Amino acid sequence: MLIEKRTWTQEGVGTRVIQVLIAGFVLSAPLAAQEPVSQEARQRAQENGSSFLRSVQWNGHVAVSYTYNSTARSANTFRVFDVEARRITFHQLEFWVEKPPTVESPLGFGLDVMFGSDAKKIHATGLGDADDPFDLTQAYVTYRAPLGRGLEFKIGKFVTLHGAEVIRRPGNFNISRSILFGYAIPFTHTGLLATYSFTDRLSLTLGIVNGWDNVTDNNTGKSLHGMILLVPRKDLTLTVSGTWGPEQTDVNDPKRGMIDVVATYKPISPLTLMVNVDYGAEADAIPDGAHGAKRARWYGAAGYIIYELTPRWSAGLRGEFFNDRDGFRLGWNDPRTNLPLGLNLREVTGTIRHKIADQLFIHFEYRRDFANHPVFGPPHVGKRSQGTFSVELVYQLK
Repeated sequence: MLIEKRTWTQEGVGTRVIQVLIAGFVLSAPLAAQEPVSQEARQRAQENGSSFLRSVQWNGHVAVSYTYNSTARSANTFRVFDVEARRITFHQLEFWVEKPPTVESPLGFGLDVMFGSDAKKIHATGLGDADDPFDLTQAYVTYRAPLGRGLEFKIGKFVTLHGAEVIRRPGNFNISRSILFGYAIPFTHTGLLATYSFTDRLSLTLGIVNGWDNVTDNNTGKSLHGMILLVPRKDLTLTVSGTWGPEQTDVNDPKRGMIDVVATYKPISPLTLMVNVDYGAEADAIPDGAHGAKRARWYGAAGYIIYELTPRWSAGLRGEFFNDRDGFRLGWNDPRTNLPLGLNLREVTGTIRHKIADQLFIHFEYRRDFANHPVFGPPHVGKRSQGTFSVELVYQLK
């Protein structure tokens, strides 16, 4: 600092000012040439940032219900989320944020977190304890590659491509989930998916995943997971999806495979018709009673009718059957032999939905379940059917 002060004094003020002006003139030429480029870069950055923010989507909801069971006092047998009878259940407090990839902004992401009793039922192996009421349902990154119409990649943890019903409560009409949703298909996968839309009416998704409902794989093999989406006409949508790969611990040879088909038809604006069909099988899955193992098979179908009576009132009917012919998916054992026992389940569900306000809904539902064995109610006094009545409130953040 002393040298600088001394130099300034010795050179004189006039000489110093002339030097500064010359230096400023010399430096201003390249800076002026660079300035438009910097403004362009800033403008592009702002446009990219605006495009990114515009495509971000988010929402959340809260779901609380009460279920009365006329057959049992404490539990609803072979239900997915509504397992508690005669009590108020806090099902879901869920928040999700998603940014789909676009041409202007090819990077995207998705995050879905849930708190409540439903979170305990959908934990993937390696992520959360069985009694943990918090679940990281989805966490993934997406990228749209500039190939043809756009090839989209997704890597991380995501919900399955299978099924007519979903985990997120507002995506379903009925209060209770179907038997197929809970026992025929997985909830989530961890891996990589690639999706390509050949036309507006045909797309293909194919990828490699760890397997069914696991973040930490239980073997060294991987499973194939994919779906074909077809829109033959504007009021009809068809999806055919499948998964195939090893699912047994530390074993890669026996494979589990399944096919899921969903058809949705809207002949008129207020009416929605939907059909879901599932078939699955796994080799060497259950004991054969002779110190060996045999193939397990399961299959079922569900049909839906949903009608919007008025802008605030809607009614829906669901009927389905599920045949777990070898007792593999339902896990019901013969009390005499303690071996897996095949079960045939059927159910009919009627639901009425009322829109109280723009973001608040109340649902009323009656469901009747049937089985070919006395599996409902208390042990040793079981019945072949159970009836439940449920009331539910769902509030959406927006």
